[in-house]
Amino acid sequence: MNKQILEFKKTDHFLHSQWDRNIDDQLLYKVLPFVECTKCEKDVVFVMPSHLQKKGIAKDDKQCLILVIKQKLLLTAYWCDHPNYLFNQKETPHFQILY
Repeated sequence: MNKQILEFKKTDHFLHSQWDRNIDDQLLYKVLPFVECTKCEKDVVFVMPSHLQKKGIAKDDKQCLILVIKQKLLLTAYWCDHPNYLFNQKETPHFQILY
């Protein structure tokens, strides 16, 4: 796996989570152009099943892809079927939702 994709750099943790959670680069090439990075400490991107279906890469109709990004640095990624818990955290990252 490459350490960079488009203009994003992957951390070692991201590379491990990407491999461990079956998130391939082809999926990222279809999702990352829609991600807007901010100057915030942390950006949490929810890639909803509807967005994944439009791109022809849906895992199923219930799981969304969560990406955690710091500026142009990919920190982690995982599949989630109940992402609401992220809104109840004490810290308030910048949220972006791709429908």
